[in-house]
Amino acid sequence: MKTELSCGIVRDLLPGYAEKLTGLESTEAVKAHLATCPQCRALYQQMTDNEPPQPETAEIDYLKKVRRSRRRGWIWAVCALVLAAGIFTFFRIQAAHPRVTYDAASKTVVVSGTGGYEDMKLPRKAADAVNLDAQDDSFHLSVYLPVLRMGEEDPQTFLPGYLERTDQSLQFLREYLKEHAGAVYSAEAAEKFVELNIRRRGDYGYANEDDRILIDIGDYYWHREELYLLALMDTDTVEWPQLGYANYLGSCVDPYSEYSTILMEVDTNSPYYRPYADAGGSLEKLTPADNRKLQDAASWLCLTRGMGWGTAYDSQPLSETGLFTGERRAVAGNGMSVCMATSFIGWLVDNYGFDRVSAFCFGQQTFPQALGVAYADAYGAWSDWILTTYGE
Repeated sequence: MKTELSCGIVRDLLPGYAEKLTGLESTEAVKAHLATCPQCRALYQQMTDNEPPQPETAEIDYLKKVRRSRRRGWIWAVCALVLAAGIFTFFRIQAAHPRVTYDAASKTVVVSGTGGYEDMKLPRKAADAVNLDAQDDSFHLSVYLPVLRMGEEDPQTFLPGYLERTDQSLQFLREYLKEHAGAVYSAEAAEKFVELNIRRRGDYGYANEDDRILIDIGDYYWHREELYLLALMDTDTVEWPQLGYANYLGSCVDPYSEYSTILMEVDTNSPYYRPYADAGGSLEKLTPADNRKLQDAASWLCLTRGMGWGTAYDSQPLSETGLFTGERRAVAGNGMSVCMATSFIGWLVDNYGFDRVSAFCFGQQTFPQALGVAYADAYGAWSDWILTTYGE
């Protein structure tokens, strides 16, 4: 086969050759001619403004196309994943919202589900509710609503918030203990189901059973965290370390403490108003840190004025109140009030660490074993600090 072409024929074929439209035979013939004819090669270079294509260049061009195609594919894939995640999150959030019904016969609001309580909507007839029965994955709450209502007329104004704080507070306390007192806090206790019962004129009570924790709060529903922590300690006696520790962690550390929601302002006529305000305590919307200052200020009054000037929590010695369940009434520290014990525990945590104080309060070690100091020496140092910090 004759493969040599004249310059005229090659120039006629060059446009098709440049666009790779010529057949195999013509392509080979043009390529052979360009290799030996500088005039046609120059014309080809003018047409393509480049050297004759090499295999490497063609491969690079191909890879660019492939990469561009793959990039488009990844973009679509990412978009699809984002869309799917959004749809999943939407339905998960929707599913998390609790189911709320109202039983007119028993005047009971029945809540079933987990989380999403802040967006909970009650049936209109629930304004007549007297009881609440809420079932969460980690707790069951039974409430006589007039106790919880505190003068409110519509359960919608307080029930969602109370349920949300109950859920958040229990989670916070469990995680805080595991993180800061893992050596003394039982991991199994964190998994226990919690039964909360709030009834009119009920007594305090709690029990740490094999599969659940039972808590009877009575009228004082804001002691939810305190009784839960006392149950976790699972001690036969409740003396100053247990009450101080439970009150400190439950109301001075926990940001979801129910106590903080009812303690919205400090009475300017209160005997500990001045030392509290002078220490920088807020006068409204008190935080757990502000409550810690209140415990300190009350302790200052007890140390300077003596005991018995206020409530059982403020200034009554533990050994003389119904809060005390110990038999060893001569034990050092049981002459403190709950506020004093709380302040003392907070000072010990600041100076010796939460884990070491927990080991003592949970009954795993004695005071000197856990803290490395005698009780009398620590109490004296705390008293001096209170008098100096909150003094004239």
